Amino acid sequence: MTASAATQPARESGQCPAEIPRAGLTLVTAVWLAGLLVRLALMPATFHSDLYQIYSRANDAVTHGAWLSWSGQVVIQQIHNLWFLAIRPLLPGSAGIWSAYSGIAGVGAQPEELQRFLEYAYLGRALVLMKLPYLLADALTGWLLTWLVAPAWRARALALWWLNPLVIYTSMVFGRHDSLSVLALVAAVTLARQGHRLPGLLLLGLGGLARFFPLFVLPLYAVAYRRSWRQAVALGGLAVGIWAGVDLAVLGLAGESPTLALLGRYPHIRYLVSLSLPVGDELLPVLPLAYALLLLWWLHEPNQGTDAFLAGGAATMLLLIALMPFNPQYVLWAVPLLVPWLVVERRLILAHAAQVILYAIWLARWGSSVTWALFQPLGKDLVERLPDPQLVAAALLPAEVWQPVVRGLFAAVTLWLAWRVLVLWRGGVPLTGAAGGAPTTDAPGNEERAC
Repeated sequence: MTASAATQPARESGQCPAEIPRAGLTLVTAVWLAGLLVRLALMPATFHSDLYQIYSRANDAVTHGAWLSWSGQVVIQQIHNLWFLAIRPLLPGSAGIWSAYSGIAGVGAQPEELQRFLEYAYLGRALVLMKLPYLLADALTGWLLTWLVAPAWRARALALWWLNPLVIYTSMVFGRHDSLSVLALVAAVTLARQGHRLPGLLLLGLGGLARFFPLFVLPLYAVAYRRSWRQAVALGGLAVGIWAGVDLAVLGLAGESPTLALLGRYPHIRYLVSLSLPVGDELLPVLPLAYALLLLWWLHEPNQGTDAFLAGGAATMLLLIALMPFNPQYVLWAVPLLVPWLVVERRLILAHAAQVILYAIWLARWGSSVTWALFQPLGKDLVERLPDPQLVAAALLPAEVWQPVVRGLFAAVTLWLAWRVLVLWRGGVPLTGAAGGAPTTDAPGNEERAC
């Protein structure tokens, strides 16, 4: 048996040695501290109505017993309901600050309700407590990502997640709950890598019930961690069974199917087919076609193991972000499965930096609502004095000029990252070290090739 073959079981079982040089430990500590301080500063200072609305629905659940009134995102709503039940005693006099309309689809929180919340005497405390699950999810995801790479790469992997502007913006500035589903995805990979395929599948399924992005990598998971093709089919069938069971349970209790509510009321499905090519008198949706081709190609390749899943999963997420319209919080999904690949090649880090810059420019498309207005807890007068990015961009270039260019460049960089990840994987570069034990061009000088 060759040395590289002998190390493969250890790599896939997650039994890589945990030793990190002392200098590496110092760097890891500095990364943790820097990311934590940034988050603690932003948590009480920023706010978006999405955060307010999900906790207003939680207030309805806890106060009025309407636990299943919001069936479109039932899993993530239940998590917030339970967390709100825990933190409500820490929010004195908060009974009148929540929206009465946030649970009504198509209506949502009213301006006067948002203003009442912003005037709450303990606003800073409320925002910190409301975002605390996202902070913990980000931290746990960062910690788990460090175990998907070799010990010498852990500081870099942690920094690329924990200090990533896309991650900080989504969970701490925007205050979105996607970080909870991202944690489920990364935890599922970690469990499967250590041989716990079924618990990992359950976590991945729950993540998919909370946000639809993990559903696209479920086929990859079933195949990558199969012992046989029969088991792959069984894992896929189990995932479908979990979804159907939750759907039927909510249908029986609340009288509405979460799946049908998602398909009928939310724009997510329409996003998946919005980019289409004219073919005669028909339209050919690009994203479903590209996803099917990627999946079929990946199935044709040697596709067992964590590296195969991370390559296919990262490419899938990048494909989704590149080829569908996205709200600001969606871009987070391009990051977690990409991080283990970023550490092995600096060109990928540069491309990801370009992604971040183009994304920041693209935010001007939505104007102050996703930029300065998020800092309303610091004072409405301060926010209103700042120029609207949308108007600034329009003064420099017409929207019909700069928006297509920026969006096209963002899609190009994102698709290049997907392609490059697949090239690295098919080139035999494992994430815990270079193929054949040879160091990669970007390997640290103290790299240890123990696994």
